Amino acid sequence: MKIPVVLNIGDKVVIFGGGKVAIRKVEYLSKFTKNISVIAEKANTLPKHVEFIKASITSKNILKFIPKNTALVIAALSDSNINHEIAKWCNNHNILVNVVDDIEPSNVLFPALSKNNDLNISISTSGKCPFLSRKLREDIDLWIEEKSRWLEILSPIREKLVGMDKKNQVLSKIYDNPEIQKLVKAGDIENALKKAWEVFNVYR
Repeated sequence: MKIPVVLNIGDKVVIFGGGKVAIRKVEYLSKFTKNISVIAEKANTLPKHVEFIKASITSKNILKFIPKNTALVIAALSDSNINHEIAKWCNNHNILVNVVDDIEPSNVLFPALSKNNDLNISISTSGKCPFLSRKLREDIDLWIEEKSRWLEILSPIREKLVGMDKKNQVLSKIYDNPEIQKLVKAGDIENALKKAWEVFNVYR
């Protein structure tokens, strides 16, 4: 059973491997956390916030590189057997683990991600066709920038509406307002927000 969720991870992420696939995972996860360690014999260029531990990984020394405060492990080694050993240990110890290009031993999958500030849209085919997820993400990237502007408009107003029964009705009036829509499309967030507060005061 695969359930799409948003995880609140505060502890360390450990990535085994330093090749292209591992680096893509570093880039993906770096959008959300800086607490990342990469374990590999060598690695491509890494961001400064990533801890690099040079080591030759075997099935016997895996545990040495997974500290107690680990929240997520990525197995991205060229040796599939060791990747599976990593996944087996993590699954037995209730640690989230992703084996790249192999959904069976993974208890967490990475969707294609379209991100703009605090607006995140993920697309997943449950591991059946990541290529399609990426293509859909490219389409979404074309319009997510404009849509993310709405978050700046609606978020502060929603805070004032918490607990009110007609919260969504007020937000809908703001979202459907032609003048606000025009300002948001033009990127004029300041005036769009002013107009949104005017609508808020009328309908709250």
